Amino acid sequence: MGRRVLRILALTLCLAAGSAAAQSGPVKIGLLLPYTGPLSIQGIDATKGFELYLNKIGMKAGGREIQILKEDAESKPDVGLTKIKKLIERDRVDFVVGPVSSVVAIAIRNYVHEQGVPLIVPVAFTRTLTAPPLASPSIFRVIETTDQANYPMGAWMIKNTKYRKVILMATDFVAGRDTVLAFAAGFKAAGGEIVKEIYAPLGAPDFAPYLAQAGDTKADAVFAFFAGADAIRFVRQYKDYGLFEKLPLTGYNVLTDDTILPALGSAALGIVTIGGWTAALDTPDSKAFVADYERVHKAWPTRYSESGYISAQLITIALDSLKGDLADRNKVRDALKSALPKVKAPRGPVEFDAYRQMISPVYVTRAEKRGERVVNAVVERIPPVSQEQVWGWWKK
Repeated sequence: MGRRVLRILALTLCLAAGSAAAQSGPVKIGLLLPYTGPLSIQGIDATKGFELYLNKIGMKAGGREIQILKEDAESKPDVGLTKIKKLIERDRVDFVVGPVSSVVAIAIRNYVHEQGVPLIVPVAFTRTLTAPPLASPSIFRVIETTDQANYPMGAWMIKNTKYRKVILMATDFVAGRDTVLAFAAGFKAAGGEIVKEIYAPLGAPDFAPYLAQAGDTKADAVFAFFAGADAIRFVRQYKDYGLFEKLPLTGYNVLTDDTILPALGSAALGIVTIGGWTAALDTPDSKAFVADYERVHKAWPTRYSESGYISAQLITIALDSLKGDLADRNKVRDALKSALPKVKAPRGPVEFDAYRQMISPVYVTRAEKRGERVVNAVVERIPPVSQEQVWGWWKK
């Protein structure tokens, strides 16, 4: 009996020693972002923002070194699920940051929920991820949903423009449809009318057939969602087709992303968009972030860089509050939830709702030329709107 007690005691001491060693080693953060494929710019920029903040604090928080492990999700659901399993089961990461694609986010949701490793979502903005029944205590999102920006834009349009009949144009996939339909719901609730919906396939090389449909429709403006290379082709062809004077172009801010403005050049001028942040935002925190980023990368940051920067702050503030002790997952999740109001977000004050979805201001912008640079100049700040305030139209 005495020997058995001694063995149990020895085992207990070994387990305690192993736990202590794990808590004193590096904190592992997995980045599950696209580094190749059509959304690679978003993944690379989010990584740059994330690393910028960690480098500012010496890659240490809560008294522990921070180690980053990167996996290319390729914006593919099956690849994203395989890579997050590697990060959690083989690499034993303490946090995961990602993804960019909403389809990937939905594909990994159940696995994240079952494993309990905190997932910080910096870009994927599908409305369902942080709304019941999919909302999970392990998922924290630091970007507005499709609805938090685009639904209020409908009322803003009625109040601030003469547009009453609008055409929707978007890439025919989840993010595109969710975005324009959220705008449509807000626009119709404020008294507007959607006269036509036009959807083009991802990667469409020629938008002429879709632009012809718009040109043949009696309307006051177009509200659009096209991103990345699609946005560059769409905006250029829209201007070349001569539609802008007849149908002013508006949309979600992927249409004139800061990252593609140099490629768009004068074709972007005059386009009004809505989104969570622009590098032209004139506030102390935003200007400081832009200056730090430009000094390191010789270019302005994008909204993806900003959300990566927020993600890094969120994790490190939580680590400091826990003094590096990540043994209790419930305490880690509580620390993350209470950390967001302490983040100095370039976009302005932020907080989580009950479902760990960020509530933040959003900005109406217009592409203008300032000096030699085309920027998304802020037209108006729309006060923070929670997802619960804008999900009534779809969540029955």
